[in-house]
Amino acid sequence: MPATPPGTPCHYVTVTAPGQEIAGYLWADPADVGWTDRRASSVRAYREGEAWARRAREAHERGLTPLGVLHLLSREPGVGPVVAAPDREVVEELARMVTPDDDRRLLARLAPRDSGAWRELAEAFDALTDEDRDVKWGGGHQLPSGATHVAFPLYSKPLQRAVSALSGVGAVTPEHRWAGVPMPVPPREGQMLEPADAVRAATAIVRGERFCDGHIAESVKNGLFDAVAVCLRAWHASGRTAVPADAAPPTSEGPASDATACEATAVPATTAQVPAPSRPRRTPPPPAPVCRFCGGSPAADVTFRAHQALLVVMRFRKTAGPMCLTCGLAVYRTLTTYTLWQGWWSPFSLFLFAPFALVRNVLAVRHVRKLAAPGPGTSGPRYDPGVPVRRRPLAYVGLVPALWVVGMIVYGLAG
Repeated sequence: MPATPPGTPCHYVTVTAPGQEIAGYLWADPADVGWTDRRASSVRAYREGEAWARRAREAHERGLTPLGVLHLLSREPGVGPVVAAPDREVVEELARMVTPDDDRRLLARLAPRDSGAWRELAEAFDALTDEDRDVKWGGGHQLPSGATHVAFPLYSKPLQRAVSALSGVGAVTPEHRWAGVPMPVPPREGQMLEPADAVRAATAIVRGERFCDGHIAESVKNGLFDAVAVCLRAWHASGRTAVPADAAPPTSEGPASDATACEATAVPATTAQVPAPSRPRRTPPPPAPVCRFCGGSPAADVTFRAHQALLVVMRFRKTAGPMCLTCGLAVYRTLTTYTLWQGWWSPFSLFLFAPFALVRNVLAVRHVRKLAAPGPGTSGPRYDPGVPVRRRPLAYVGLVPALWVVGMIVYGLAG
């Protein structure tokens, strides 16, 4: 499918994972529906987002329009109301948001304050010399076969020990999905590196080395590698422990946040390129319900039932959700006719289940008949109600068992 031109209006819904963490955003433009995960979300929220993306794609493949998919899923727990946006860049900007809970989650995964891993981190970086930091490169020469040997960095053992020490204190964490954000930039003199950003930088440096040789060498050269260690050591020496991710954020009247516990001479790109969290906004009122079939409104939240009986086998059907006047009448007439035709052919069905389904349908359709004519649909074609139930021949099949019961009663009285 061709890419959406810039400036194309779209709609989106906010999806919240268990624990009230924003996992990402489902969006819909005139031609497509998709998912944008929040870059700083946890691994659990990321997996939740994958499931929502599959649900949206499957609903779209079943024939729902992109906007209809959003209206359908906006009724699910954890999904916010449908919001209009001037273009997809609004969604991308929201996805770059970093919250205090994101920082606390990273710090909560660091090693305990009394762990020996912190002593190993200090000793490993204190033992580094300028010679250890001067990374040489091997390879790059042509082999006898004519192929060129790929160049690779030759890291000294003390430098490898320092890298392992970062992993030992928990600074290299799977909770930071570094591939989805820009790589850290070289440090600037006098800037501050926050502890959570030090964790992000350590993760990007060490894990990035597995995919592209030289990430560690570049960070050593520009000073980011040492800045990460300086910040983490200062955070540990300050005596502050990691705050659980579900704890309430500190207020301006309380102690200083862990995010400002240390100063360093480097800052990763995540700090420079991620916008500051916006002020909490008042949640808009939930939108009026729209028909689950056509997307039109007004709609009423109703449930219609059908029952089928085949001597000893019974089957129950139910269609629930908001329905407009047109689609609601279509569902009511279809399921009611179905019950009148096939709902009588067992003793329990004759006296219990079929009458129960019919009575419930009559009560439900009263709510639908009170609705005004629906406006234009947004999710797909609108169902045709067809003729009323009393004008459908199949609806009178139910008279057969009824007449049979009456006949048996008359026969018994006459006998």
